[in-house]
Amino acid sequence: MPIPTATTEAGPRRLLRDVVFEKMLAAIVDGTLEPGERLNDDQLVKWLGVSRTPVREAIAQLHTYGLVEIEANRFTRVSTRDDVVYAEAAQFLAGLHTLAREWGTSNLDAATRKTLSKSIATARKQLKAHDLEGPGTLLDVQGELAKASGNALFVGTEEPLRIRVNFLRPREADSYDWDALVAVADELAEAIKS
Repeated sequence: MPIPTATTEAGPRRLLRDVVFEKMLAAIVDGTLEPGERLNDDQLVKWLGVSRTPVREAIAQLHTYGLVEIEANRFTRVSTRDDVVYAEAAQFLAGLHTLAREWGTSNLDAATRKTLSKSIATARKQLKAHDLEGPGTLLDVQGELAKASGNALFVGTEEPLRIRVNFLRPREADSYDWDALVAVADELAEAIKS
């Protein structure tokens, strides 16, 4: 009997290291892997059900994103939050997001404008309520504008930095100027309408 061919097209194949990276990134961002927690290769291999190679490749990528600290022959651990590093990274990201707004808005089609408008409305609602998810939502909207720029080098710089800032950002409501963040959301909404 001949083997039947698939009637639906499969999506693009993904490298195992990318899948492992995404799982580890999600675990770091959501707090499953806590700041300062040591990362043991054997435990990660068992948890993720993969060999050491994709785990080590994912750890190396997380290190370039600033989410993992590596000290040769001593430790590999989730980075700890650092206010100075956060301030520097956030300042640099704000500059990139100014460019993202300038470069990305001119490339938006109607469907993407509508999607981004909804995301901005969600962010605005979260920010008005002093919801700690709001700053992250706002960062992600600006990340979408960076992607819309069509500049691969720009996107490759913005995304790791945005993820790092999102990881390092304060987790206390009184650390934010909520009115200023709402103003940024309003400016984005206006820029996307144009």
